[in-house]
Amino acid sequence: MGARGGYVPPHARARRGKKTSASASASASASGTGVGGARALDGLEKEMVAAAKKCKKRGVDVAEGFAAYERALEGLRALVRAEGMDGARVALSEGLLEYAGEVVRRARRERLGETSREDERRALERASALAKEALETFEGVEGEPVVRSNGMATALSQAAEYGAHGDDARGKATALRRAVEAYDAAATTIEGSGNVGEGLLPALWNCADARLKAAEAAAELDDVGAAATLYDEAFNLYERACGYCDASQGDDLGSFLYDWGCSLTSYAQFLLQTNERAAAATAAERAVEKLRNAARFSTGAVEPLNALGDVYQTQAEIALREDETDAEHHAETALRRAREDAYETALRADAADLDATVGVGETMMSYAAILRRRGDAESARAAYADAWRAYERALSLDDALRPAACEERFAIVYNAACAANRTGDVIRARQLIHGLLLCGFTSRDVVDADDDLREDASCVSVDA
Repeated sequence: MGARGGYVPPHARARRGKKTSASASASASASGTGVGGARALDGLEKEMVAAAKKCKKRGVDVAEGFAAYERALEGLRALVRAEGMDGARVALSEGLLEYAGEVVRRARRERLGETSREDERRALERASALAKEALETFEGVEGEPVVRSNGMATALSQAAEYGAHGDDARGKATALRRAVEAYDAAATTIEGSGNVGEGLLPALWNCADARLKAAEAAAELDDVGAAATLYDEAFNLYERACGYCDASQGDDLGSFLYDWGCSLTSYAQFLLQTNERAAAATAAERAVEKLRNAARFSTGAVEPLNALGDVYQTQAEIALREDETDAEHHAETALRRAREDAYETALRADAADLDATVGVGETMMSYAAILRRRGDAESARAAYADAWRAYERALSLDDALRPAACEERFAIVYNAACAANRTGDVIRARQLIHGLLLCGFTSRDVVDADDDLREDASCVSVDA
């Protein structure tokens, strides 16, 4: 069965939690350019807000929203050329990044088909160009060093996310290291001002998040030493930032712990890949602690619960790598927690959450595989049936708010086919695989070599 992959924490953003708007801050310094320029900027910023609403409103042609974005951006470009004001540069840069995100989201909202990969590739190319323009525009900001550094870092992070360097993993890693340097510059400026106030927490938070993405990029390049160093630096920054986090003052402690926990999950997966199982187990335990607390501070939010389910799945994987006689028992316990304590709890909060629904499917497929190896065919059949019900439900859900990359969506369909086949719904499994073959996601050789897709897989024999 193809895996969905581990949890991927969110990319670092310029402002998180309790922060001052960069455009508002920069606009304050733009008054010297004249009332006309300030009024024009205010009007164009309102046009950007209206464009964003058009893109998100159901029943409205997204092309109409895109046209509104283009008009507002062209107006901001003209204002930058005419006035050279920092406020206009920041508004333009932020608008470019928002528009880039909408371009990618639109492509990922479309139904999967034979052109999905190409459609997404073109969207990512467009988004990359917009992110690069945002970076160049942020570089021109003169009077707001923190805004400039934060903005540059955000643009670099988004450019890396959109694949601005194509398949050049080293170029992506370089961009993320530059983002780390830019966020560090912002934090240093805030500390040097002697007025840390509300600003130092988000600055350190961003520095930690950026290092996480840089660590993951280094790991992709098999640069284990660089990845380990970046992970260590990130956790030191989280520890330090925690000292400035005060929920009673409105700081978003739930989101802070969520990011921290997700970073620890990523680290546990990295350590498992480098065969450091004991250290991976420790990191996973720390992730569980952070994410449980994140869920307590974020009542009703599904994200920390889904992340908790993912780290429980990681614990199950770690357990199965051990040679101990009770390794399977530990794995079963972790998988049960993933389903009951995490994904099903998330579904009670939001029955239509795609991540939680897929999480149940993944968990039950892993549990069924353990039962099958043990020779408990009847229990394995029941677990596979639970997995197929979850995946069948997932295939019907609309994830318009958080659309995933088409490769991840293809992987969900593939795993659903595996679950269907194991359950005995061979016709549905073949239909799903046929669609994936047409889309180029998989090949006949891969399908033929997958035990979960064997014609006799549904019998769940002991030696299957």
